[in-house]
Amino acid sequence: MFQKYASFVVNNAAQVNSIENGLRTLTYILPGRFADAELASEAIYTLLSFVGVYHDSLLGKAAKAGLLVDKEGKPVEIDVTPFNRYHGRLSQRSSVYHATALLLSGLQFSEKLVEMLVVKKLGEKMRWKVVSLIEIVKVLLRMNLLQLSGRRMVTGSVVPERLVDPASLGSAKKALSSLSASTPSAASPAAATASQWKGGRSGLRFTPVRDILERTEGSATLSGYVTGEARNPEAVAPALALIRRYGPLGLAGELLFILRPLIYVLGIRKLGKRDWRPWALSLLVELASRQMIRTDLHAGRRDSSKHTVEKDELSRRKWLFLYYLLRSPFFDRFTESRLSRVAEWCNNKPLLSLLGSLIQDYQPLWQQYYFYTAGS
Repeated sequence: MFQKYASFVVNNAAQVNSIENGLRTLTYILPGRFADAELASEAIYTLLSFVGVYHDSLLGKAAKAGLLVDKEGKPVEIDVTPFNRYHGRLSQRSSVYHATALLLSGLQFSEKLVEMLVVKKLGEKMRWKVVSLIEIVKVLLRMNLLQLSGRRMVTGSVVPERLVDPASLGSAKKALSSLSASTPSAASPAAATASQWKGGRSGLRFTPVRDILERTEGSATLSGYVTGEARNPEAVAPALALIRRYGPLGLAGELLFILRPLIYVLGIRKLGKRDWRPWALSLLVELASRQMIRTDLHAGRRDSSKHTVEKDELSRRKWLFLYYLLRSPFFDRFTESRLSRVAEWCNNKPLLSLLGSLIQDYQPLWQQYYFYTAGS
């Protein structure tokens, strides 16, 4: 059964992706439409998150096996990103890392739904116990990832991104027909590399100039060929070098960042959600963490060149500061009234009325549920 389903997904990747995107869009506009609409919306979104990861893994395997083609019937080329190289290498090296990453991702996918169910079925008091438990588990999982990665930055997402864009794919049946229509010499890996010279010491393969000129119909130039073959430093760097090891200061900053959500939750449980102290303490911890990590990564003893994965993660963490505008008591005191005015203004504009409606629908969720503004 699973084999048939996997075959269906691979053969109809573009259509399946369109259905996923349509359902995901629906989850954004469902809240506020009927009773328990936010619960239905979150349930659909959670399910789509799990299904999406499974579909991405199926397409990734199919792409590596050469079973995917674009809409013109040409084989799809896999452009492995630095993020995928890094996490893929760690997952290959350690099955514990892979299992931990999957468990952490599963918690991130389902935490909002779990909180909603607990609030509706078990009440407010039990909600904070469950939220605390989830944050404790996430702290333990992230610390495990920090250790298994060799004291490197723990990114927000720890599962590889999709290798191919399903919207650009054609039917996998075209791949089979194109492979069968191709000549044996073209389909054979040995034939493809027969004209290449292989270095006995390095094992590297080099293409003769004659073949380069034939492929480009004689229009190739030395500079053009060299430019085309040039590689980004990250593309040839070892996978684990894409994120640098922390020094003592950076490690302390990363631990603070990992502990930050738990500190905030425990502060809320002790002092209440409308007390300023948990909000301010969490903000100070996050600011200190960011400064310590940046100082450590830019220290003189380290390579000062940019690392894409590090840069993207630091950028993501910077955007997390916006969540403080949506958390009580700051939201109740400053943000809510301003957002309400923006929503009312948008409601009077034909093209912006949907935005105003979304703001009004999501305001209660930001106020009522912790994980909507947790950024953890």
